[in-house]
Amino acid sequence: MKIKNIKSITVYCSSSNKISKKYKKQAKNIGIFISKKKIKLIYGGGKNGLMGEVARGVKENKGYVIGIIPEFLKTKENMNTKIDQIIITKDMHKRKNLLYKKGDAILALPGGPGTIEEITEIISWLNLNIHSKPIILFNYKNFWDPLIKMYNKIYDNKFNSKKSKSLFYCVNNISEFKKMFD
Repeated sequence: MKIKNIKSITVYCSSSNKISKKYKKQAKNIGIFISKKKIKLIYGGGKNGLMGEVARGVKENKGYVIGIIPEFLKTKENMNTKIDQIIITKDMHKRKNLLYKKGDAILALPGGPGTIEEITEIISWLNLNIHSKPIILFNYKNFWDPLIKMYNKIYDNKFNSKKSKSLFYCVNNISEFKKMFD
């Protein structure tokens, strides 16, 4: 699958600093690539975890970053003040809506409950024809395998008529991710 005409990408991912450096390196490399492709990064606005790494990768390579963070997480997630634009929302609902609206494509890096909730909502909206934005799961170290397996089970048991391959794309490493934009 080739993705074209993408001017901005929304990235969902972890804000935890406790995760392996291997995941952080992947996030930073994705940020570097996004910047080199002149794609704006739209993300959750934090400076920790994969959030911070992807933003740093973009900014260190002169890319543009928009962070969207709800008022109540400004301090808890250690809001990233070294980005181009910070949008503070009243609540999570408004944050998620802006993250969705501002991205031409959606990328899910590994993450926790918030990331899972965000990506499944976006997949559901695609399934309901609310949007047609490309959705990419960065399946580094098979992180998203349980979710992929669940969507395959949903299709196999006829809970949905669309195969997971028509709902989202999976890449296992940075090379596969880059090939989508060649």
